[in-house]
Amino acid sequence: MCMMRRMDIANRFTTATWNDFERDGYLRLGRTLDRDGLSALQDRIDAYMEQRLSGDRLMMQLDLGGDYAAMAEMTTGSKGATLEYRKIERLETDPLFLTYLQEPIFRDACVRTYGDIDIAIMRAMFMNKPARKGTLLPWHQDGGTGWGLDRHPLLTVWTALDPATIANGCVQIIPGSHRLGLLSERGHTITQEMEALHCRPERIVHLELDAGESVLLHNWVLHRSDVNRTDRPRRAFSCCYMDGRTRQRTSGTTYPIVFRGSSRAPAAAGVPVQDNQRCEPSTTP
Repeated sequence: MCMMRRMDIANRFTTATWNDFERDGYLRLGRTLDRDGLSALQDRIDAYMEQRLSGDRLMMQLDLGGDYAAMAEMTTGSKGATLEYRKIERLETDPLFLTYLQEPIFRDACVRTYGDIDIAIMRAMFMNKPARKGTLLPWHQDGGTGWGLDRHPLLTVWTALDPATIANGCVQIIPGSHRLGLLSERGHTITQEMEALHCRPERIVHLELDAGESVLLHNWVLHRSDVNRTDRPRRAFSCCYMDGRTRQRTSGTTYPIVFRGSSRAPAAAGVPVQDNQRCEPSTTP
């Protein structure tokens, strides 16, 4: 089995850069995959899509293109040998993706966010916009009671497996919008009135990245993405890290621990979700 070498990534977080992240809700990390590591992940995800590897343990969703409201169902296992998948989840079960998501720089980001405690994976997923397709993803936040968790995950690492450009549907964000809090109790998409208020065109930042580069995102930063208008895919790997104590509220299910903390005491962890919680936004981010 091909094993991926860890990239020698120095600690890139200083007080100044972390203050930038806390202010803006995003931070460009630069290159986090070397050429061999990038090639290994590209080939591995294509192997799942083309059925060269079994996807029986993965959650897989085809890309139907365009309308977010008319997406294909996401279920366990392959939907056929095709490169036109939109999303593939449970990639923490794959040794190559697991090795990558355990890079020390990502652990450092988790410690700065949650404290030196156990860190779990809420989801580790492939996000794809096939050539000349892709789903139009509206403005939204990642979180809220709709996720069914007893505390809010706050940190995502988004890694480009292909160049991410305006033309092929790179992620767009509203810097600082995470400081509004969750704009709805349930989370995710926002109303047209909220979009008009908070997502003015002049405030949008397009997160164009080279293949192998990553960006750190606060889960509550408003973000969206367009369709792919090019002849090449826009593949990416997105990993959401959270407090290792997080459970599903109804079942009590826990999540895979990917980093062990040295502290077992309560830390500055994910924000607990309260019954009937209302997340009131401030007027400006």
